[in-house]
Amino acid sequence: MSTLGPAVRRWLDRVFLWTGGLAGALFFGLAFFVTYDVLARKWGGVVGLPTTRVTDEISGYILVLAATWGLGYTLRTGAHVRIDVLLPHMPPRVRALADRLAWLVMAVFASLFAWRIWILVEDSWQTGIRSSTYLLMPLWVPQVILGVGFSVLALAAVVSVIADLSDSPAGL
Repeated sequence: MSTLGPAVRRWLDRVFLWTGGLAGALFFGLAFFVTYDVLARKWGGVVGLPTTRVTDEISGYILVLAATWGLGYTLRTGAHVRIDVLLPHMPPRVRALADRLAWLVMAVFASLFAWRIWILVEDSWQTGIRSSTYLLMPLWVPQVILGVGFSVLALAAVVSVIADLSDSPAGL
């Protein structure tokens, strides 16, 4: 009996796929954005390309969004970097337990990060604090991006454990 319904799992995997696709597209777009601004700063005066003047700030926000929102997708597709020195030599039951333990630890840490970030978002919202940069961005905006990313990672870790438990044969 599955503890996570197939429809729910498919829907969550679509959410993870969407955040992963968005992360990839943002990394791709960020490369063009930074390249344009580098060229505009170097030769903009000669060829008439205006510089954005906020590339470093916008790039930082996009990088945070792309990196953290892609974490859940990366976890669900098994693409996180792992150090498999001992795992291949372990019996299947021990390997499954090690995977589940890793997912649970990740869920705990991602949840703690998300919880503390959401507290920071509330504080930044209430105080109206802004970045000390050219854009004067309200700091709750990038903090929300970070909070969503770690919340999605925590959800992906929990889904991974539940899916593994429901898919594994009895005794594993």
